[in-house]
Amino acid sequence: MVDVFSRPIPGQSLTATPKNAPWERPPELVETGEAVKFYINKLADEDIMDDLAVTFEMGADLKTVVETMMVMGTMKGMHTVEVGMLAGPIVASFVKAAMSTYDVIVKETAGDPKEARKAKNVERMRTLMGKYLETDPEQDAGTELVKELSEVDPTAIEQGNTEPQQEPMMEAEDAPTGLMAKGEV
Repeated sequence: MVDVFSRPIPGQSLTATPKNAPWERPPELVETGEAVKFYINKLADEDIMDDLAVTFEMGADLKTVVETMMVMGTMKGMHTVEVGMLAGPIVASFVKAAMSTYDVIVKETAGDPKEARKAKNVERMRTLMGKYLETDPEQDAGTELVKELSEVDPTAIEQGNTEPQQEPMMEAEDAPTGLMAKGEV
């Protein structure tokens, strides 16, 4: 249970010592060039590069690593958010070039956002179709269609295997008979 009395009272932050937090002071680096120079000098250390190489080999992506560095620099009061946004791509280029000397392949991003969105939509549709099939007691042609759709492999569609399965031809003895059956004319 949450203790109501342990919360800060309204206005309490106004009574704290001013400029006590790093983000309440002016940034140390105001120019984008200064921030880029700071990060490149910091990253030029061989020990840091070795650790970064291990990080990238373990699957980290460039965008996340650089954005984390920029956010941490802002939180420590090194530079503003805007300077971090402008310095980020230059620092990322430096890191990528430095990792090539280690023969480490650096992924730009963690994954393709379009592919992730597509996979999420496919999974959502399968879940919805599965729930429908569980709750629909009546088995009819529509239910069979939903069942067939839920079993389709989306990778087969992407590879171009979109031809529908051919129904086997009815043999002459299986031909419909009766008053309304069409015969040969």
